[in-house]
Amino acid sequence: MAITEWDIQDRPREKMMANGTASLSDAELLAIILVTGKRGATAVDMARKLLNDCDNSLLNLEKTLLPIDKNTDDEVVSDSAYQELMKGIGMAKICQVQAALELGRRRQREWEEQKLNKSVIDSADKIFTLFNQDLSNLDHEELWAVYCSRNGKVLCKKRISEGGVDFSGCDLKKVCKPAILYMASAVALCHNHPHSNPHPSRQDIDITQKVKDALHTIDVRLLDHIIIADGKYYSLLDNGYL
Repeated sequence: MAITEWDIQDRPREKMMANGTASLSDAELLAIILVTGKRGATAVDMARKLLNDCDNSLLNLEKTLLPIDKNTDDEVVSDSAYQELMKGIGMAKICQVQAALELGRRRQREWEEQKLNKSVIDSADKIFTLFNQDLSNLDHEELWAVYCSRNGKVLCKKRISEGGVDFSGCDLKKVCKPAILYMASAVALCHNHPHSNPHPSRQDIDITQKVKDALHTIDVRLLDHIIIADGKYYSLLDNGYL
């Protein structure tokens, strides 16, 4: 049955207009983005299948939609899950969903930047909150730093390095330069472990000490170094490494 044949109160658009976006399921919201279905399947049917193929997880949906080839106009990378999506809903609808997800990310980033200007770093929880959105869903490691004034007010945050699945690396000059530029009094480090174990490696501990020593030479204090993995974090300060 086509959506136009449904009761008005059950149609996604009309339901949203009457009750607000929060009243819609993930599948109904996705159906509005898809706009139309295909022969034998409504947009809601397609949305439900799309989510079901991604274990009903928006995070998994985002990961599945990422492998789009930026080097050619018509071809996509040979990722099996992505190819299955291409067969099921087509490039145009994939682009529509990608655009919606990207708008969501940009809205979140803008909100976080506004919040950042008012932030004070005084605990590992605050560092985790500041970086979780940037790092929690990556399949590679990245190392970030947040630079603070004497009273803990955030001056800026910077990505220091990014790398493979095991280690992001750390250039001490890249850590120290913004501290001098912004006349920071303190710095906190944060990096992710893609493999869902936040405990530090020997290398993580050694680099933390090297950064601490380098910052000390320019009279800047290392507040903490936290490691994020699978929605959890490990604080090297809280565990006696600083």
